[in-house]
Amino acid sequence: MKVALGGGGGDIGKHINHGGGDGGDDDGDDDDYFDDFDEGDEGDEGGLFRRRIFLEELFDRKFVDAVLNEWHKTIMDLPAGFRQAYEMGLVSSAQMVKFLAINARPTTTRFISRALPQAISRAFIGRMIADPAFLYRLLLEQAATIGCSVWWELKNRKNRIKQEWDLALINVLTVTACNALVVWSLAPCRSYGNTFQFDLQNTLQKLPNNIFEKSYPLREFDLQKRIHSFFYKAAELCMVGLTAGAMQGSLTNLLASKKDRLSVTIPPMSTYALGYGAFLGLYANLRYQLLCGIDRAVVNHFDVIGVALVFSTALRILNAQVGETSRLAWLGLRARSFGPVR
Repeated sequence: MKVALGGGGGDIGKHINHGGGDGGDDDGDDDDYFDDFDEGDEGDEGGLFRRRIFLEELFDRKFVDAVLNEWHKTIMDLPAGFRQAYEMGLVSSAQMVKFLAINARPTTTRFISRALPQAISRAFIGRMIADPAFLYRLLLEQAATIGCSVWWELKNRKNRIKQEWDLALINVLTVTACNALVVWSLAPCRSYGNTFQFDLQNTLQKLPNNIFEKSYPLREFDLQKRIHSFFYKAAELCMVGLTAGAMQGSLTNLLASKKDRLSVTIPPMSTYALGYGAFLGLYANLRYQLLCGIDRAVVNHFDVIGVALVFSTALRILNAQVGETSRLAWLGLRARSFGPVR
């Protein structure tokens, strides 16, 4: 793939193209992820479902410098970690475009990244560079999870919802937090040059976030690493589930003990902890690993990014519904039958 220094495109590693800069045929539209065509060009050739042409990432320094020049930035404007990766030749021109698109002008993504602690901010930017739709996917997952959970609470607690709103709220908050952690943990991410004190930490950081994540410089993911990643993520999410389940179980049983009549069964704290641990570590881990693989395959297959996002949106909404039903079964939560309230 050839990229002109005054225009053209790049590839951030997920085969999602961004223009290289002004002066080309895009009139400076260098980072609009959701707009694939200029005005008047609807991409009729091949139709909406045409296949994407695979493009190679460009790590040549002159292309990366050209991107910096177009944005009127220098190497000193880059944060320390990203600057080190740039000096080592680990940053492609497309990655630089996406990074500058996030940080060089006011956007929602920049606002979020600057509001987060430094370590989390770097991880967030790394995920946005690896997948520009990460924030969209995360917000979609949260909305679908909250919607399914609230609907179940209203459906099963019925006229008792006013008396049991605190129990319902704990359920919704717990499942929402767990969903966010699963999506965050398994999302593809670009990271460079982190060095830790212990060898185990250095080994773990070289594993992919999911078994379908694409390799990149300093992060070559062979089959062994992908298998190790699956089991590591299973253990990690299992610990998250145990912690979240224990906290929810303690609070739920404490509040339930002060109520005379409950519309939903309340398992003991151990059931909450073990149920959430097994659910996240085994079932949710497997579902979201496969979902990440499908996301990558769809984005790589379709040239029109809107088509890929429609498929991803429908699949994630269905996944949220399946996940909510499965979670209730793993925890043993079910509605009780009562006669009419006097």
